Amino acid sequence: MKRIILLALSVVCCAFATVAQTGDITIKGKVVGIKKGRLYLVARTSEQATDTLGFCDFKKGKFKMQAKANEPMVAQLVVEGFAGGFMLFAEPGVAYDACLSEGSDFYIKGGKLNDSYVAHMAVSDSLRTVIAGMQERYDSLRAGKKLRSASQVNDSLKRERDNLREFTNRFLAANDNLISAYTVYSNIIMRDAGLRESRSMYSSLGSGAKATQYGRMIKERIDRLAMTDQGAKAPDFTLLDTKGNQVTMSGVKGKIKIIDFWASWCGPCRLNNPSLRKLYEEYHPKGLEIIGVSLDVDKDAWEAAIEKDGLTWVNVSSLKGWDCEVIRLYNVTGVPAVFVLDEYNNIMATGLRDEQLKAFLKENLE
Repeated sequence: MKRIILLALSVVCCAFATVAQTGDITIKGKVVGIKKGRLYLVARTSEQATDTLGFCDFKKGKFKMQAKANEPMVAQLVVEGFAGGFMLFAEPGVAYDACLSEGSDFYIKGGKLNDSYVAHMAVSDSLRTVIAGMQERYDSLRAGKKLRSASQVNDSLKRERDNLREFTNRFLAANDNLISAYTVYSNIIMRDAGLRESRSMYSSLGSGAKATQYGRMIKERIDRLAMTDQGAKAPDFTLLDTKGNQVTMSGVKGKIKIIDFWASWCGPCRLNNPSLRKLYEEYHPKGLEIIGVSLDVDKDAWEAAIEKDGLTWVNVSSLKGWDCEVIRLYNVTGVPAVFVLDEYNNIMATGLRDEQLKAFLKENLE
């Protein structure tokens, strides 16, 4: 297992059922490179919340920590002042031995889940190293136009990738617990999976994995994404316009209403604005309304962009950038992002731009 950045998510075989239990987690060991300080054990309790399970001070690089948890959890050992943390599967009633180091001498030992995962990742990493070497060999042969040899290496490369995939699938199938839930959640986040893909990946989990910390977080994500799926009632919100007046989304009337998430600093957004302006000029008399929700933090930059791009529709912003609550409410992970609503504020479509959006408006307003 490798050292990872605090609360970031990355992507021997025997099954361990997830059983609700309460008990002390004991972790003792050493911190390499720092003589004294404070160490925390933290874990995510939901998509947005993190809890501290325990902490201790250490001297001469040595520590012993007692922490509490009521179920197995993926946790991080975090040294105060460090930019990152060290991951482990923390199980109640288990004692761990750790060497927290930036180098290859790093380890955290103890617990069935943790040791099983560490052993699995050691084999996986060795297989990935072989695959990386074969990929490099294949690329070199292709560049040298040695196509026959490249084809043979490519066949071997495919077999090794299949072996890795089968090895991983067998391991996850044997672990209907926190391990498989954590792995699936990590893949969902890495892929920024949408509602349907998240549901599909969640359905691949067993009942034991679904009942764990990360199983619940996947379900939480699915429920959150469903709130802004096609056919759902659009979440209402209130933000300030450029003059400081409160504007409530549901109070803006139109036969069709577009919520356009954008920002003055977003190049694709600015390039999309002329097209959106033409559509507004054509379809506003027929019942189209637009609410531009800006991710800006600089009010002057926001207002200057509105003026320059000729955005004559409703423009609002919290001026909190990505910390805007409405951004989280609508699950916006990139801009521009467009939601098309009917007159009753039901979501009709998402992600439409340019010709697709024009065709949609023509069909529904003409």
